[in-house]
Amino acid sequence: MQTKWNLNEVYNNKEELLKEKQVLEQTIEELKTYQGKLNNKNDLESFLALSSKGEIILSRIYSYLQMKFDLNQKDLESQQDLGMLQNLLTNYVSAMSYVNEEILKNKYDDILAWSNESKVIKENLFPLKKIFDGAKHVLTYKEEKILANFSNVSGGYSSLYEMLDNSDNEPFEIETEQGEITVSKNNYTYYLATLKSQEDRRKVFETLYSFYDDHKNTFAAIYKGIIDKDIALMKSRNYKTILEAFLEHNQIPEQVYLSLIETAKKHTEPLKEWIQLRKKYFKLDEYHTYDRMLTLAKSDVKYSYEKGYSIVMDALKDMGDDFIAHAKKALKDGHVDVYPTEGKRSGAYSTQIPEHGAYILLNHTDDLDSLFTLIHETGHSIHTLYALENQPYPTQDYVIFVAEIASTFNEQCLLDYLLKNSSDKNLKIQALEQQIDGIVGTFYRQTLFADFEYQAHMKALNGEGITYETLCNIMKDLYLEYYGIDLETEPLKKFVWAYIPHLFNSPFYVYQYATCLSASLQIYQNVKDGVEGAKEKYINMLKEGGDDYPIEIIKRAGVDLTSEQPFVNVCNKLESLIKQLKELLD
Repeated sequence: MQTKWNLNEVYNNKEELLKEKQVLEQTIEELKTYQGKLNNKNDLESFLALSSKGEIILSRIYSYLQMKFDLNQKDLESQQDLGMLQNLLTNYVSAMSYVNEEILKNKYDDILAWSNESKVIKENLFPLKKIFDGAKHVLTYKEEKILANFSNVSGGYSSLYEMLDNSDNEPFEIETEQGEITVSKNNYTYYLATLKSQEDRRKVFETLYSFYDDHKNTFAAIYKGIIDKDIALMKSRNYKTILEAFLEHNQIPEQVYLSLIETAKKHTEPLKEWIQLRKKYFKLDEYHTYDRMLTLAKSDVKYSYEKGYSIVMDALKDMGDDFIAHAKKALKDGHVDVYPTEGKRSGAYSTQIPEHGAYILLNHTDDLDSLFTLIHETGHSIHTLYALENQPYPTQDYVIFVAEIASTFNEQCLLDYLLKNSSDKNLKIQALEQQIDGIVGTFYRQTLFADFEYQAHMKALNGEGITYETLCNIMKDLYLEYYGIDLETEPLKKFVWAYIPHLFNSPFYVYQYATCLSASLQIYQNVKDGVEGAKEKYINMLKEGGDDYPIEIIKRAGVDLTSEQPFVNVCNKLESLIKQLKELLD
């Protein structure tokens, strides 16, 4: 079983990539020649075909270079190639600045009529519809070009954050009961999970978070810059609210975001019960956030990649032969990079390269967490493969609002499989705890962060100054409301906002983890309960890719996220899992 990516199937050497880069650069120049011509069927058809060609090449180069870099982030050549890639992206965006304004000079009814005569226009009909739906936020060509030219500048705050948080964040040496250890952001959670002394865990926590305290004014200034950028774009594109600026493009009602926050706040009892259970189990006088990584049980069962592969197939078999065939294709040789290596990026992800299919990056360590990660990423790749097979290029990509459904659906399959087929009590406890932590981390924690960034942006919009004190006070209040934890007992935790890269790199992104989990749990329950058509609706959702607005795609799969019920169901699920866990612990 091959355990490394075979990227040679994409480009055999650097020369092949540079040749395709030249083709892309020529394509970009050719795309510019269509300015002023997108007012008739033939030119629009030719332009759309050419832009798809350019996007496919750009996506292929982007994915290849990013994946190659992730295999060894210390490689200087790969770092330089990413700089080249950023220039390509900027040039492409700038070249296309005129497009939306010119598309909107047509009548949508005319485009509908042209789509009946042109396959290319028909394949692009939904992306074109999105342009018309967002017409009031499209600026003139000159204005769009100015914004495009400033994209690197406005994105500079994220780069500043990355440099400060990664490049300038040096490891610390501290003394523990187990001896001297070196603490960094990469190994921080490992020590929180393995150090038996609460005092040692406190030292590790304070060692890491002292960096954010020492640089609190700089982190706050960077985050203020990001908020200012977001507000400037909101005003420039004529959005009424900050949520509208980030949600309207995909027609996500603001109420979905606000209802998620409101529902989570109303149903914090299971979360607080989970904390009290842990406090009692570990015999702690006070429970702190640095105790959250302690595990209730640890099974000795090891899961090699080969064993994990077999379990994944068994856990998913009730989904049918076609689903299993896609799972096998997702994990085929050359498309999964399995084990940790020197310089390799941490974590895991699924991605795709046009015309080459789905790829998965893992850092497999033969433990239960690695098994859940394997089936999680397989879910993403199954989704990708269904979309690639059933959609034309313009509607193959599914948006983040849908993305985590397939992955967490797979995790539920694995949890039920382990509980049903294992006689190892510790394994069952560990599996249940992992899923409880998944809900706590994915639903409650991400909703808390979504609440934080909304409050921070609203304060700025209301003319309040954004300082580290402002941000820390928001976080302190949220931890008390959600978790029942008073951060005055661990004041450095108030700087957790500076620890979360998504808040700096992807504003108003994290709420989607919670909405996806909510949809996934309801879809899974419908399939598990044998609700008529539930399985078929779910697979059809995977096939849809991005051919409609995500709320509608999910609704056809059986979940209405404009209702609070899916969010309530997650809270009830947490309560049910805690009950099962208590029975095993008694």
